[in-house]
Amino acid sequence: MARKSRETLAKKRSIKGYREKAESNQLLKLFAEVKDYRKAQGKRHKLEHILYLSVLAGLMGATDYKQIAIWIDKHIQKEQVKKLLGVEFILTPKKSAVSEILAKVDSQEVEVIFRKWIKTHVDTTGKHLSVDGKVMNGSRYKDQRSIEVVGAVLSEIGVVIAHQKIAEKSNEIPALQAMIGELGDEFIFTFDAMNTQKNS
Repeated sequence: MARKSRETLAKKRSIKGYREKAESNQLLKLFAEVKDYRKAQGKRHKLEHILYLSVLAGLMGATDYKQIAIWIDKHIQKEQVKKLLGVEFILTPKKSAVSEILAKVDSQEVEVIFRKWIKTHVDTTGKHLSVDGKVMNGSRYKDQRSIEVVGAVLSEIGVVIAHQKIAEKSNEIPALQAMIGELGDEFIFTFDAMNTQKNS
């Protein structure tokens, strides 16, 4: 009953225009396309809200799940943040819930959204891409190892436009090949010598 009352209150408070103000938030709208793995009864927060807030936290210096959760806890009730989310009422998520959501969400789906969004802001046609592997510091969760990715940076302006996750017990080469296949012939790629190996 209490939960239904909160939902009713949230709808009433959203009449004042916050939802309309968030219509121009393209990244938030794109995040709504990511499949939510959680069961219906366990959803106290929209997945797109947590993903969007995590991006904000990262831009403000958060480097791991714990720091992201702390940033969200500190800022989620601020008026400016609520306007970005399009809500006038929102519960503060538990830090453990934020960490679990980020650790279990489909990273490839999020990557597709990121690539789609970045192309609306950056002209990538015929550009030069520098590619290198890296470990995502702070991505370790419980017994899961830290995530390793191949990152592609637009050399001219230093903006990351794509990542490709490196599979466990694998290396950069298959990930780079997959990335080149997905990005197509649009770019000129440079990478280190390890990726020039050939099958015998």
